[in-house]
Amino acid sequence: MRKLLVSAFLATATIAATAPAAAQYHNSGWNQRDRDGAYNQRDRNDGWNQRGPARPAVNNLLRQLSEVNMRIDRSARRGFLSQREAFGLRRQSDQIRQRLSYSGRNGLSGREFASLQNQVNRLEQQLRYERRDRDGRRG
Repeated sequence: MRKLLVSAFLATATIAATAPAAAQYHNSGWNQRDRDGAYNQRDRNDGWNQRGPARPAVNNLLRQLSEVNMRIDRSARRGFLSQREAFGLRRQSDQIRQRLSYSGRNGLSGREFASLQNQVNRLEQQLRYERRDRDGRRG
C-alpha cells in the first residue's frame, strides 16, 4: 500500500512539474504579429505575407508619406526646391496615397504593401536628389 501511495505521489509530482514547462510553449509565436505589425517569419509560406500587413504597418507607411509631404513643403518654402519640383513631388506623393487607398479597400496584400513601401522610399530619394541639384527643374 505504501509503495502504491509513493508511486501515485511521484506520478502527481511529475505531472505538476511538467505542466509549467508545457504552458510556456502555449504562445510560441505562431500567427503572432511583431512590434512593427508584420507577421513572424514562421507564418510566411513563400517569403510574402499572404494575409497582408497589419494596421500599424500601414499607419507607419502613411506617417512616412506625411513626413515626406512636410519636407517637400518646407524645402519649397526655404527655396531648396523650385515650385515645379515641389509640384511634381507632391503629385507623386498624392498618387501613392491614392494607390494605398484604392488597394486597401479589398485588403492589402504583402506584395502591394511592399510595392507601396518601395515607392515611398523612391520618393524620399528623389526629394533628396532634387534638393541637392540646384537646377530648378525636375529630373
